[in-house]
Amino acid sequence: MVKEDKLNLLDSFAAPSYDEWLKAVEDTLKGADFNKVMRTKTYEGITLQPIYRKEDIADLNFTKSLPGSAPYVRGNNPDRFLDEAWLIAQSYNEPDLKKLNAMLLRDLQLGLSAVNLSLKHTDTKTGVSLKSIEDLRTALDGVDLKAAPLFMQMDIKDTYLLNLLEEYCEETNTELRTLEAGVGFDPTSEFARIGGLDMPLEEFWQIVLDKIKWAVEKAPLCRVLSLDGSVYEAAGASSMQELGFVLSTAIGLIQGAQYSGFTIDQLAPLFQVKLSLGSNFFMEIAKIRAFRLMWAEMIKAFGGSEASQKVWIHGITASFNKSIYDNYVNVLRTSTEGFAGVIGGVDSMEIGYFDELVTEPNEFSSRLARNQQIILKEEAHFAKVMDAAGGCYYVEHLTNELANKAWSLMQDLESAGGMVRCLRAGTIHDMLSAVASAKIDAVHKRKNVFVGVNMFANPSEDEEQHSNASAGEEKRTYEVSLDRGALPKLRAVEKLETLRTAINSSKKNKKVYMLNIGSIAEFKPRADFVAGFLQVGGFEVISSNGFTTAEEAILAARKTNAAAYCICATDDNYPHLVADICAKLKDKPMILAGYPLDMVEKYREQGINLFVHLKADVFETLIALANLMEVLA
Repeated sequence: MVKEDKLNLLDSFAAPSYDEWLKAVEDTLKGADFNKVMRTKTYEGITLQPIYRKEDIADLNFTKSLPGSAPYVRGNNPDRFLDEAWLIAQSYNEPDLKKLNAMLLRDLQLGLSAVNLSLKHTDTKTGVSLKSIEDLRTALDGVDLKAAPLFMQMDIKDTYLLNLLEEYCEETNTELRTLEAGVGFDPTSEFARIGGLDMPLEEFWQIVLDKIKWAVEKAPLCRVLSLDGSVYEAAGASSMQELGFVLSTAIGLIQGAQYSGFTIDQLAPLFQVKLSLGSNFFMEIAKIRAFRLMWAEMIKAFGGSEASQKVWIHGITASFNKSIYDNYVNVLRTSTEGFAGVIGGVDSMEIGYFDELVTEPNEFSSRLARNQQIILKEEAHFAKVMDAAGGCYYVEHLTNELANKAWSLMQDLESAGGMVRCLRAGTIHDMLSAVASAKIDAVHKRKNVFVGVNMFANPSEDEEQHSNASAGEEKRTYEVSLDRGALPKLRAVEKLETLRTAINSSKKNKKVYMLNIGSIAEFKPRADFVAGFLQVGGFEVISSNGFTTAEEAILAARKTNAAAYCICATDDNYPHLVADICAKLKDKPMILAGYPLDMVEKYREQGINLFVHLKADVFETLIALANLMEVLA
């Protein structure tokens, strides 16, 4: 029998050194600055490197830990994960309790593994309202809360639900002390979300202490302190800010409860944390892992046992990056976000409905969102490997950097008096505003691409389905108010979508005629770019096959009923074209494709109103064009 030789690449090819790799990269850059081209700065203030090596994580002690051991970066319970994976906890806001119950019973047979009820709050249009034990019976009839844990994010006025839950458990012979549930509240994020409290702070805090006492004595596995980081994400927070804010919130609650006599080992199991899952894939993986690391360190500093250093993390897909236009792209966004949540190691997760910005959830959107998780679990087999990113140099290094940044932010907040005081002082508003503005600016300058909105907009999309869901909230008077008001609920593309909706609804002429001059090879790249740029705002672009002279283009333009014109040629040809065309078509707004820097001022003097080019701010340019064309009222 002939013995086969096994291929050993390590013997055949010597491993290149970092210096050799660096030289090869620099050679391909052809003189471009390595630091500018190959390094990326994030909104967290972290500079991402193009490559990470074993040496980059050599000093990180947490990389040596195993799943199920402190500091729990790699997850709380490997046995439970391999048996059950994460809980699939889609959100349900159906106000009709009988319909709600039917939906839950159906979906629990179709892959749902938790009952996640979205309660009606003062700042929501709809939601579940449970006012009595009869309401709870109707909603949960036939649901086994041991097999499908209950989740509800309460406001402080909803905490009576804990007493209803106790009564319900007595009726159904369910042992409350052993019941795991995520029925909790976050007084700080509620304050931030609605901008005020309906009672004095002392009374508010007494309710918090009463419910902590209830949980410690009667339901130690019920996570009544449900810290909600998604409130800050909705206002534009970076991952670092979300983690820092949530950790500072936890410290304030622990310190206050300890002052009232509770121990850290009593308090720690009562917490769960609701973290958003955004579109920066590796950052979101690192965020979940970093929070576990920070939480373990914080509980340890309070004197908590190793078992108390665990924390339940509930992942929810982000809202800041979703769109009402081309909203099926939201499925792609939430798929990536859910993927990151699973790899990061969430304990439970809800994926948002792709069309929730324009309509109430229906059976189709609910099934689609639920199946995204089922596919990740059953078909991609992500439930078979715990902490799949563990050992990846990039992820481990990023986890450490993010944890350090967020920890430093938490220390700054604590030095300033804590999370509540920083909210009241407007410090949190300012921090969030700076990051949100940078994110929105990146969208407007198309540094961050949102398919269907700021790039590749669908000009034939049905407009009737769109209604901007961010209707103004009713003004209220509170006992205690934030001077700066509630944190805003923002979306990165909202200004663009609002502009496009306004332009689409206008009865004015929105046509822009392209004066393409030269060969197809000369004008087509720019013509395609301008068409896509203008379609972002809902303008109707009329293209042309191309002209050889300015006279031909002018003659054709006069025969159209366009409300504006765009000259599209090469920079070399513009000196021979711009002045003549602008002089003879000066009755309508004139756009130039490109931005020939040394000629911009001259072309403005000759009659060019706007320039459409790669570095243009799409929002500012489109709103300027709309005003020139008198499209906006």
